[in-house]
Amino acid sequence: MKGTKAYLVEPLLATIRIVAIPQENRLAVIRNLIGCDLIDMVRIDDRLALIVDDNGLQETLPCVTQLHDYPSPLAGNLLIIGTDVYGETIDVAAAIEDIASRLTIVRPVLHPVFETLNGPRIFGTRLSAMEVRVEQRPPAVVEDNFY
Repeated sequence: MKGTKAYLVEPLLATIRIVAIPQENRLAVIRNLIGCDLIDMVRIDDRLALIVDDNGLQETLPCVTQLHDYPSPLAGNLLIIGTDVYGETIDVAAAIEDIASRLTIVRPVLHPVFETLNGPRIFGTRLSAMEVRVEQRPPAVVEDNFY
């Protein structure tokens, strides 16, 4: 596949992978990867930027992503692109593992609590509660060898 090398973070899957953004229909491809129509850009540094859903934090969220040293959580899929001195999109030069280490996916995890049923003609368990804990971890790197 030809195109500009970028990284796609999919928080629901807790993964990051390499994608190629073609020159033609670039904006449509980016919107499709992120899953929204209205996008925004967050500068990571002078060589990297994140493209995000501009309205992502206004919706019900199953999880968010934290970018180290950035104050606000980021919602939905994220596209990490490289930028040159003029702000034009170029291949990401940073290693995917380095980018993954700068991100933390934050999501709730449900843990079922069961009670034992023991009585005449009844033996087993039933769900009595659900405990919620917050999982925080970097995205796992998915190795696609197509780029």
